[in-house]
Amino acid sequence: MGKQQIAVMPNAYMLRDEHEKSNRAGEDRLGLDLMDNNDTEISSPHSEVDNESNLNTVPYSRFSHNQKMLLVVQCAFTGFFSTVAGSIYYPVLTIIERKFNITEESANFTIVVYFIFQGLAPSIMGGLADTFGRRPVVLWAILTYFCACIGLACSHDYAQILALRCLQAAGISPVIAINSGIMGDVTTKVERGGYVGLVAGFQVVGTAFGALIGAGLSSRWGWRAIFWFLAIGSGICLVFSTLLLPETKRTLVGNGSVTPKSFLNRSLILHVDAVRKTLHLDEPDLDALEPRTKVDFLASLKILHIREIDILLSIAGLQFSTWTTHQTALTTVLSKKYKLSVSKIGLCFLPAGISTLTSIISAGRYLNWSYRTRKVKYNRWIKEQELQLMEQYKGDQNKVAESIHSNSHYTFNLVEARLHPAFVTLLFSSIGFTAFGWCISVKAPLAAVLCTSAFASLFSNCILTFSTTLIVDLFPSKASTATGCLNLFRCLLSAIFIAALTKMVEKMKYGGVFTFLSAMTSSSSFLLFYLLKNGKQLSFDRIRANDKSAERSAGKNSEKVPT
Repeated sequence: MGKQQIAVMPNAYMLRDEHEKSNRAGEDRLGLDLMDNNDTEISSPHSEVDNESNLNTVPYSRFSHNQKMLLVVQCAFTGFFSTVAGSIYYPVLTIIERKFNITEESANFTIVVYFIFQGLAPSIMGGLADTFGRRPVVLWAILTYFCACIGLACSHDYAQILALRCLQAAGISPVIAINSGIMGDVTTKVERGGYVGLVAGFQVVGTAFGALIGAGLSSRWGWRAIFWFLAIGSGICLVFSTLLLPETKRTLVGNGSVTPKSFLNRSLILHVDAVRKTLHLDEPDLDALEPRTKVDFLASLKILHIREIDILLSIAGLQFSTWTTHQTALTTVLSKKYKLSVSKIGLCFLPAGISTLTSIISAGRYLNWSYRTRKVKYNRWIKEQELQLMEQYKGDQNKVAESIHSNSHYTFNLVEARLHPAFVTLLFSSIGFTAFGWCISVKAPLAAVLCTSAFASLFSNCILTFSTTLIVDLFPSKASTATGCLNLFRCLLSAIFIAALTKMVEKMKYGGVFTFLSAMTSSSSFLLFYLLKNGKQLSFDRIRANDKSAERSAGKNSEKVPT
């Protein structure tokens, strides 16, 4: 009887993360082409059965582990040039200030405009990547960045630097959001945390060690060398991406087995026999193709009406902007208070860089372990609940299925699985940044400043891995657009804080500034508590509302059909 029951009934407890296609087809219900993809775990057990026979024979992704790791390397390589462009510039801020005879505030403004365009561009380009494919947008982004870096290396006045920094950021910044989309295309929830963590970890190498690279280059060859380095590196990246980066957008290639129609989406690597065999290009899984969506440049803004997303953006945005403000402040302090040379300033970013890299990679691995552990416990629990319901309803499978489908009590809490460690990271990073600010204010020994910087960095960027992974879980087929929203919020907040940094320091000193920023960050833990407590119910209610809206729309359409 047990086996027959499992074969017939909607099984909410079975792992279906490898087969997310059936849920993605319903994303249009939200009216924004963005819908919670967690239907199989939150509110739609019946959707699993509708496509079960087909999905059991068609793997979610045809990409092998080695091919996924190659994608990780490619995403990390392109993402590196997005992140390094910001931090590689920090050690030469005072040099730029003297070279062009500008104020400290004007020098900081070259960072501000970079963050502004770094936030705005992915919101637009992410929508293009979700419609026309990841590959062509990535290639365009790298090409634009390559040209901007050459222009910056040849610039001769402050206005040119300001304008080209805008172009540089607008060009390369979309790849961060698109990388999340690529990982969402080829990975399942059970493995996604690890892959996203690896990509984020290697991307953050640019942020973590950019200042060290910039200091070394500028002290040996001058400040223009940092832009020549970026131009040469991005040129190499452009060649490799053109040759090796495959298209992964599921509306174009399904699970990777469908050859894209446009030559812009076709990589030369698809002509390699071993790759063709692994991806089954000669026998494509056409059923894995998903419906194409229209371009919506405002899609990143439209998801702001979702309460869970708003809370997540606030928490991650405050944490990231505090960290970037600390990076900017560290450069000025080491130069003007501690009178260090450019090369020594670069070395002083090393402790924070190592801590940042360690934290992001570790956070991804922890998310994988946490998800698997909680999922196993959930599967065991839901089986017990199903048996109890079978006894309660005297074997009526329809009533059992309806009970599981209509009650959030029986759904897997994905929000908690991804965000539960964030309390600890928020607390310790706030302590670290507060200590960092006061160490600067009292001009404590340099070792104390660097240790507090490293301690704060060890915990501050974990929330980015947590939040990015959750967003990709919720919107895998629109991951570039959804992640672009996160990028927009955190970059604009960073721009605001950095623009105000000089004035804030004049009024509050560094201790007061970072106490204030840390207080804002730690206060977001109340929002986190609300999200952990109510996130599952909020998602459940939203999806139920979307289901009812879709049913009403279907009813109206059927009435219009002539008889």
